[in-house]
Amino acid sequence: MSEHHSSDSWLSLGLAFVGGYCDAAGYVLAKTFTGHITGTLVLAAISLAGQDWRTLLRHISAICLFLTGLIVVLVSERFTRTPSRFLLPVVMGVEIVLIAVAYLALTSHLTARFGLFVGCMSLALGLQNGAFSQAGGISVHTTYLTGTITSLLKTEAQKHSSETTAREKLVASDQKVRLLGGIWLVFIVGATVGAAMVFWLGEPGVFGAAILLLAMVIGLCVSRLRPETRKDDRRTCAEDRPRGNGHEADAQQSPSRERVRRPPIRLWIPGGWHSSTTIGSKFCRHDRKLRFLLLLWCGLSIFASPVRSQTVKVEPQEPLPGPDSHETGQGPHGHLFGDWGGERTRLAERGVNFDFQYVSDSLWNLKSEQKERFASWNRFRGTVDIDFGALIGQQGLYFHATALWQGGGNLGAYLGLLTSPSGMSSANTCRLDSWWIEKRWLDERITARVGQFAGQDFYGAQHYAASFIFEPMGYALGNLFTDFESFDPPSTPAMEIRVVPIHNFYVKSMVLAAVRSPFSQNPTGLVLQFNGTPMSVSEIGFTPGKKASSVRAFDNVENRKGYSGLYQFGASYNPGMFTSPTSATPVSGNYLLYWMASQALWRVDPKGAKGLDATFAYDWSPPDVNRNNTLLTAGLRFNEPLPLHIHNTMSLGYVRNSLSPDFLPPGMSSFKAEQGVEFNTLLGVAQMLLVQPVIQYYANVGGGTNHAVVLGFRTKVEF
Repeated sequence: MSEHHSSDSWLSLGLAFVGGYCDAAGYVLAKTFTGHITGTLVLAAISLAGQDWRTLLRHISAICLFLTGLIVVLVSERFTRTPSRFLLPVVMGVEIVLIAVAYLALTSHLTARFGLFVGCMSLALGLQNGAFSQAGGISVHTTYLTGTITSLLKTEAQKHSSETTAREKLVASDQKVRLLGGIWLVFIVGATVGAAMVFWLGEPGVFGAAILLLAMVIGLCVSRLRPETRKDDRRTCAEDRPRGNGHEADAQQSPSRERVRRPPIRLWIPGGWHSSTTIGSKFCRHDRKLRFLLLLWCGLSIFASPVRSQTVKVEPQEPLPGPDSHETGQGPHGHLFGDWGGERTRLAERGVNFDFQYVSDSLWNLKSEQKERFASWNRFRGTVDIDFGALIGQQGLYFHATALWQGGGNLGAYLGLLTSPSGMSSANTCRLDSWWIEKRWLDERITARVGQFAGQDFYGAQHYAASFIFEPMGYALGNLFTDFESFDPPSTPAMEIRVVPIHNFYVKSMVLAAVRSPFSQNPTGLVLQFNGTPMSVSEIGFTPGKKASSVRAFDNVENRKGYSGLYQFGASYNPGMFTSPTSATPVSGNYLLYWMASQALWRVDPKGAKGLDATFAYDWSPPDVNRNNTLLTAGLRFNEPLPLHIHNTMSLGYVRNSLSPDFLPPGMSSFKAEQGVEFNTLLGVAQMLLVQPVIQYYANVGGGTNHAVVLGFRTKVEF
């Protein structure tokens, strides 16, 4: 069996386990087969006979969405001309997200939660069934058993029906029987484990399938990213195999050279004496199977042994940056204090970068219900980035740390706005903001990090944040606070993994400590505080026009070049207890879903940055738990609109905050949606100085009827 067929066989077993797991979990939790059309049709007929219309609709939706998943994969193959085996990592990533959404729906307080759960699980298994239908040249099904059992029995019967069957056909039949029998057995084991996990853990038991899928995605990506290694292995195995009787090689020797024949080395291993060539060929055959399992195990490791480069000079790189990233690149004159006599450049060549910056938002409320007030929010930040590849040869290993002092007046709190006029304002503090150790593998296809950092710095963060000032567009979606996702600067302990299975697609997930009073819980940030509720945040992203591995949370001038874009879907979940106005007792669990899109619409030069960009974002969280439960943002940015020799942008942003009617105070008829509009112009007066004048207008302040106008500017200095 070829190496490709061998890997497909292992994939078929893993996906069969997932299929059985999800099918059993779906039936235990929602009394519906999410991956088995025949069984679901029978259940639908029973519901029809019993006139249980709601259950009937659930069963019918499961069938329709399962078939929808199949059709989506087939259409994608046809129009993208991409074989299904190359779409498989993407499909498996989408499966992970759909399982997470199914869990969130099931644990919500929605009336249709069972229908949403069944729909997401059925769509996930339909996508899987369409994306993986061949293994070793054999048609397989990994989400149901009827066809598998029929094919298995038919193959076994044909094998014994004729005594004159050729040896090659018998070998092929044996391989098919072993594969189909393995799928049948693993499916049953998966169903047993899935049912047991759900009986034991309840709804969180469905995540067992997502964890296995994530492991398989990592292993699949790693195994496909070593083509040169495979070629070398095949070449080595080919050299070890005996070629004919040796006369062909003799004929190719020069007459002037005498061929020296050496007898093959014979070694004793259990079962008898074998020649070295036989051992080599057997080892190569088994090594292919073992390699796939080894790479899968390595993909689950957090930090692997470093590889030292001896001859190739690696250019220093920075870790995945957060909100302390730069709007423009830092050139030779990008700092107020210069190059420190060349010392800054020498450190950068060794992989050590220091940065010190000052940012200030100076804002006035020209018109509002409150008296006019000037508010200035100031922040000094120091950052160090270390690339251990350039420093000591530990390739792919990085360290990042940043600390700050901030303080001033919070104009948003004074005006009672849901939309803060400044994306920086929070609480007066001086602390270590965040730090982490980061490891990358396979040209950044796999990245893991652990330390103390904020969820909102990387999940729900606005990609064009540097071009806006008010909070929902100048940092992250404002109501991510509702489920206590950590923010900058009071970061909390966290760990994250990011996988890039194909060129323009990534999947990432993060576990962090959700702390309800982060400033008081850890005032200095110097010592990790392992308290609060562990919560999870996950995101998938599509990056047309750029490599997914090169995408960072916030963009800058360099990566705006060309017609690039970023499309994201994410979800955060906190399993802690939350108060609800509709319940006398606290409810368990809270979550938020968000959709974001950022796209270059027009470029003067297709390879340049000058032109028009657009951004859009929307999020939703349960209205019975979250007062500010939906938020919408939209914006346009014109890069380099002014005929100046300095960097400049003009940006127009819109924000709409909606409040849940469940939180209406007594005597108030309804909330109004607060709306905000901002227009600003960013000017790179010098490479170390940015000035950004802004005007903002707010309607229905705080969900009421008042209006406000804010005028001011932002200043940023790089020391």
